[in-house]
Formats: sequence, structure tokens, C-alpha cells
Amino acid sequence: MRKGLVFLVSVFLIFLTACGSGENGGTVYTEVNVEDGISFVLKEGTLKSSGATFILTNNTEGPINYSAHEYHFEQLKDGQWVEFTGTAQANWSEEAATLEAGQEVELSYVWKTFCGSTVKGTQYRLIILVNGSAVAVEITGI
Repeated sequence: MRKGLVFLVSVFLIFLTACGSGENGGTVYTEVNVEDGISFVLKEGTLKSSGATFILTNNTEGPINYSAHEYHFEQLKDGQWVEFTGTAQANWSEEAATLEAGQEVELSYVWKTFCGSTVKGTQYRLIILVNGSAVAVEITGI
């Protein structure tokens, strides 16, 4: 009985770590958009409360690596970025992609499945990793 209770508590703590509510603490990404020549912007007309399409552009002189299947979603609360309610980091695979110099790619994300829908007027940011550095785009919920 006691081992079962310890097991259940351990599973619960792991669940809470993976699905943070965003109420306690801030972001793990204190610096974003520090890579020169890389832009990450919202594609006009694609924003919905459940997801959106973004454009990642490589204006550097060489290729960049990014993960199209990993993102971190945050909400601005009281002037501080915190994990958005629900699973803030969604990982579908270890798959990395390369974007050659001078090229761009469209990346579509549906955060509703993992994080729920956004709230109208609330500030959010979507973060992806490019060459190991955080690249973010800020959006306002509709």
C-alpha cells in the first residue's frame, strides 16, 4: 500500500512538472532573438485562438538548424513571461531541419491541443530553438 502511494505521488509530481500552470515562476528563456540575421514572424491572416503559421527566415551567410517539432509557448502575466497554462513545451520528435542561407520556411503550430486556446487581448510568445538559441515571436490573442 505504501509503495503504491509513493508511486502515485511520484507520477503526480512528474505530471505537474511537465504541465506547469504558469502561475509560479517565470520563463526559462531570459534571452531571445540574439542571433543576427534570423527572423521569426507571424504569417499575416493565419492567427487563430488555436494556432497560427509563422515564417522563419535565414538571412545569415550559412545554414541554420531548427526543430520544426518543438516549441515553447508563454503568456505575459504582470509584466513577466510565464509558461502558458497546460503543456508549455511540445515535443513530437528529435527531428531537426536545416534552412539554407537566404531561404525561409513556413511553420504551422496548433497549441490548442497542448495548451488550450488563447484569450483575446492577452500577450503570448512562441519560442523555437535555432542553432540552440531561443527565437521568439510575440502575438496578441484573438
